[in-house]
Amino acid sequence: MFTTTDVLRTKTDAELQFFVENPSYYHYDLVSAARQELRRRGVRLAAYAADIDQADAFDEAPTTSRRPLVLGAVGLAVVIGALVWANRPTTPPPAAPAPKPAPTLETVASHALPTFDIDKIVDAQLARVPAAEKQAPQTLRQFKGLTRRFWTAETQTEFLTAQAYAGQASPVFAEQALLTRETWRDWNKAAVYSYRLGPTMQAQYERMGQIASSQQHILHNLPDMLADKSFLTDKEMVARDTEVQDWLADLRPISPVTGKRYRVTVLKFKP
Repeated sequence: MFTTTDVLRTKTDAELQFFVENPSYYHYDLVSAARQELRRRGVRLAAYAADIDQADAFDEAPTTSRRPLVLGAVGLAVVIGALVWANRPTTPPPAAPAPKPAPTLETVASHALPTFDIDKIVDAQLARVPAAEKQAPQTLRQFKGLTRRFWTAETQTEFLTAQAYAGQASPVFAEQALLTRETWRDWNKAAVYSYRLGPTMQAQYERMGQIASSQQHILHNLPDMLADKSFLTDKEMVARDTEVQDWLADLRPISPVTGKRYRVTVLKFKP
């Protein structure tokens, strides 16, 4: 089955730009997805009206706090709308005013955020959970959903911070940091619920929450600290990075982004 993301990734930058410049013609989710795809490709976007934040529910409502889920119809409508657009003539609707000339796009293909095998990362983390905690289908489904949201945002974050520490931040670093912070919002929306997890799952869930909080803080400050590299000496930034590395080592020993071991803090006491 094709998803909205699959369809949009076949579109050119100019076609995606048309979605963004004419939001009144299309569903909000399709326009938002087009904007995110442009940012993922490293395209600088002109300033447009701020998005309306449409809160969504988590995949599975937890047992201690449930909300009505209306995602099925909305998601289906978005996918159908995207597929209809993919197979329609590229000219605007006859009744619509002629679009403005497309602005010049600053595009550097090598600056696009890479994608990672999130399923493989999630499976590796689940392998560290005792089999007894994975017997309840709903609990397992909820935990996999949480872990997927976490690593989707975490891998993007690690890619950007690795660029910064290597002195290789791209010209669109600030835009991609903002896009990654939006990806973290998917985790935040799921983390407001309570879950009945086993002890190992609960410990991992709490650790992911600590990491998510610090990583979002780092991404908020990092773009303004690149020019003078002050993030390398700022006490708070250094402390947060040290904690994040140590916490990530509790989830897996090696980064799926850099291939390097996470740094573990070793406390030494003088005799």
